[in-house]
Amino acid sequence: MFVFSKGRPYAHNLICDRIKKDSSKKRSKYSTSFATKDGRIQKISTENNKNFSRRTNLWKIPNGQKRGLNHPAPFPEQLANDHIVSWSNDGDLVYDPFGGSGTTAKMAIKNNRSCMTAELSNEYCDIIRELTETA
Repeated sequence: MFVFSKGRPYAHNLICDRIKKDSSKKRSKYSTSFATKDGRIQKISTENNKNFSRRTNLWKIPNGQKRGLNHPAPFPEQLANDHIVSWSNDGDLVYDPFGGSGTTAKMAIKNNRSCMTAELSNEYCDIIRELTETA
């Protein structure tokens, strides 16, 4: 997956679901910092959840399920969901240039994002319509 942004990404919502191995180690109050749109440095605190730490760059997510749709390789919903939540905020636009079975569109709608997708196959467009109508 690619995340495109002009300059630094303005949405950086870290997922903290990895169980800490040793919570007795002394850790700093802030785990990361980044620049906001207006150039300020923002720090993300993990102090509120002492038993979990942020994910690393390796995520364990099971393969996509066919869900009864006529698509040979559906994208895993959890992978699309986690990227949408990590790199966008409510009301943002999510663009998927390869619509496929519509997993990204479905997860964007479920997370209160607008979605734009492109797909060449009319058959897959029908699948996307069907999936997003039930989302």
